[in-house]
Amino acid sequence: MSAEAPGRPLNTGPGARRTVVKVCGLTRPEDASWAAECGADWLGFIVHGESPRAIAPERAAEIVDRVRAAVPVAVMVGVTAAEALDLARRAHAKRVQLHGVSPRDWPDDFPLPCAFVVGMTSDGALVGEEPAARYLMMLDGVVSGRTGGTGASWPLAGARPIVARRDVMLAGGLHGDNVEEAVRVLAPFGVDASSGLESSPGLKDPERVRRFVEAVRRCEASPERTR
Repeated sequence: MSAEAPGRPLNTGPGARRTVVKVCGLTRPEDASWAAECGADWLGFIVHGESPRAIAPERAAEIVDRVRAAVPVAVMVGVTAAEALDLARRAHAKRVQLHGVSPRDWPDDFPLPCAFVVGMTSDGALVGEEPAARYLMMLDGVVSGRTGGTGASWPLAGARPIVARRDVMLAGGLHGDNVEEAVRVLAPFGVDASSGLESSPGLKDPERVRRFVEAVRRCEASPERTR
């Protein structure tokens, strides 16, 4: 399954495409509803792994069933393919996002689109295996001793050669004040934010969510966008 379905960005004009906006670490239905209302394309729910934003897959399913305007993503750490599929089905997710999982060992017939997370250090070095082109690659900041969802920023220039040749979702320290630069400079497949949109861990700040999505859409309409 390629990165293209479900949730492929829509064309917005010649040479342009709609950037996928993902709001992650959702724990409450009101936050998910607001993110979708603001225009988020994907909603992320951490259903496996140690995180203050982790929720049971069944709780994620309750929220997903109430908010149908965006693509639900089941986020998980260190799982097998069988575990990932079970968690995704229990969460009613349409995609999975995998931290701490080797793409080399992933089965080709896995029935849901997958994003594999690869770390990026503060000096621009990749940490982890790059997945095959049929998978979405997510670049996220690395913090020693922690796996996934660190909120750590990293130098955008390090991603330029990768984004030029494949679909990449950017994560790590993004928020309404810096995401516009990331989209303008790299024109990635998508952008992801979690902790930068919160009032406290797991609780989204409505104004921060709104500003994040609006910043991406504003940049898409700018003639200064790289591509």
